[in-house]
Amino acid sequence: MGKAKKIGIVIGIDIAAVIIALFIFGFVPGTHHSIIPIPHTLIIVNSMVRVEPGQYGYYTFNVPSDASNALVSGTFTAGGGSGNDIKVAILDEQNFINYRNNHQVNAYYSSGQETVGNISVKVPSGQTLYLVYDNTFSVVSSKEVTTNVSLTYTS
Repeated sequence: MGKAKKIGIVIGIDIAAVIIALFIFGFVPGTHHSIIPIPHTLIIVNSMVRVEPGQYGYYTFNVPSDASNALVSGTFTAGGGSGNDIKVAILDEQNFINYRNNHQVNAYYSSGQETVGNISVKVPSGQTLYLVYDNTFSVVSSKEVTTNVSLTYTS
């Protein structure tokens, strides 16, 4: 086998290896996606939240448009007042506006009035969402809510 033919075979193997590597790792010009999903975690809240009587508090978060398998999960424990309770909800933008105006809402998650709760709900990508801690039912007692809630997804 001649020297030129050997060099041609080596170059051909090198080019094939580069093309395979680009395909596997998703480095195709003009795209930003990888074949291998990348996990992401966004901590929405991890603290004690104080909600005054007749009030609500909320956290706004965005689910990226390229998110897959988006899940909001976490826990909460309420203290204060005679019932040691709070209402927790996850709402999209339209339903949050309705909620603020005391209209009926369709929530991705709604705890009802509880002392302790676990959140685990799938949410759509490309949305602005609101995690709401609602103490509007209490006219006298503020509530202290220990809570840890995160958004996880792959892209």
